[in-house]
Amino acid sequence: MIDDRSEKNIQTLAPSVQPLFREFLIKLKEYFEPLGINAVIICGTRTLAEQNALYAKGKTVTKARAGYSYHNLGMAIDIGLFRDGKYLQEPELYNQIGIIVREFSELEWGGEWKGFKDTPHVQYRLSSYLKKHRNRTVKKEVTIA
Repeated sequence: MIDDRSEKNIQTLAPSVQPLFREFLIKLKEYFEPLGINAVIICGTRTLAEQNALYAKGKTVTKARAGYSYHNLGMAIDIGLFRDGKYLQEPELYNQIGIIVREFSELEWGGEWKGFKDTPHVQYRLSSYLKKHRNRTVKKEVTIA
């Protein structure tokens, strides 16, 4: 069963990835619920302004400025883990998210990044062409493919 907060955040994502993230969340809940932990999608799509506000807080929060986060494309989520309504911050719990992500070849986990580790973060794998197109669009460059 998907909770209301998670479903609301899923609905902010690109329609093409919503079913995939629902399936992922169900698997994540199946993994964590026997441990008395509730996995919740606490963030989906972010506006450019929201991304810039997080970026302004420093690189311990995010390394991506507006337009460079998959959250801005509707292709990423952040997971929160809760026990009895209390947000859990234990890194070893968030490392378990990666176990479930590995079951989905279309997904990428922020805990496997070199340098900045973002263990609550899960994103859809974009092709290199789409990444280049996104960067050109953000920079407002006109290119012919």
